Amino acid sequence: MRIWLEKRHLDLKVNWKLSRNQTTFKENFIVHLETPGREFLSEIAPNIRYGESAEKISAQFEAWSSSTDLNSIDSEAALTTSLEAVPLFHSLRFGLESAFLSFFARRAKKSLADYLSLPAPRPLKTSFSMPILPVNEIEAYLEPLKRFDSLKIKVDAEVARDMLTEIGKHTQVKLRVDANEGWRDLDEFLRFQETLRGMNIELIEQPFPSSMVAEYKELKKRTPYRLLADESIEDAGDFGELSEQFHAINVKLMKTGSLLKARDLILEGKKHNLAAMIGCMIETSIGISYGMLFGGMVEYVDLDGFLLVKDEPFRLVTEAEGTLKLS
Repeated sequence: MRIWLEKRHLDLKVNWKLSRNQTTFKENFIVHLETPGREFLSEIAPNIRYGESAEKISAQFEAWSSSTDLNSIDSEAALTTSLEAVPLFHSLRFGLESAFLSFFARRAKKSLADYLSLPAPRPLKTSFSMPILPVNEIEAYLEPLKRFDSLKIKVDAEVARDMLTEIGKHTQVKLRVDANEGWRDLDEFLRFQETLRGMNIELIEQPFPSSMVAEYKELKKRTPYRLLADESIEDAGDFGELSEQFHAINVKLMKTGSLLKARDLILEGKKHNLAAMIGCMIETSIGISYGMLFGGMVEYVDLDGFLLVKDEPFRLVTEAEGTLKLS
């Protein structure tokens, strides 16, 4: 048995601008788990919001692999023990865990969905994302996206009003407004949401930093819109607290660090009347194929990360008319 990382430079179709950063490329890793007769692939998509970088991922992987006997990882319990033996970023932990779980499922002669007790994967309608753009570029960006039933709009406090006003001139599809913690003031946000009247707003995602708990609790009482937690939930969550702040949670595999934890977070959220979205980072179709395992458990799907990659190399997922299918 052998495991190694392949670094992949991924050029993007657009300048991917959020409230906190922008980039025209991503550097991800493909995880290769080689076993007798079969190779299992997964993906690592580092995110700077969580202090991750390609260099730090490489260093952590070297520390883990140099202290790990791969042949001793013969069960879920042994896998968990190994992954908790040294500090690992969530995205790295996900890449390692998912490759081994895929191996365990094949060894048990089950699909990965069956092995994880998940509903069978099915075609999924996904939203499509728009980065922060100059207003004069919005119409051209939207033109080829008419096949999608919903759009996720990246905004910050400065440009949100102008961007959404312009978008409303060109489409009436459902809008998911994603601020990536772009607001710092409750009153300012309340004034902004007044400008959304008449727009087809499906969700508002993480308007404030995750630390602004009191502001979220107050906003939930005073907003007509459904609030979605992203940065406020990673690999664990206080669901009693989250349910006072939000209506739904965005579960991303690179953020939870685990297929097993993602499943459990979705189930625990439902016990607290929290709907769920399965989301993603900018990933290839390898990472997205794992996200599709959870489509039967969630109310919202945002798995368009591979569609933002120029010349996506693996083609494990296809998209037609806004619907994703496993190839």
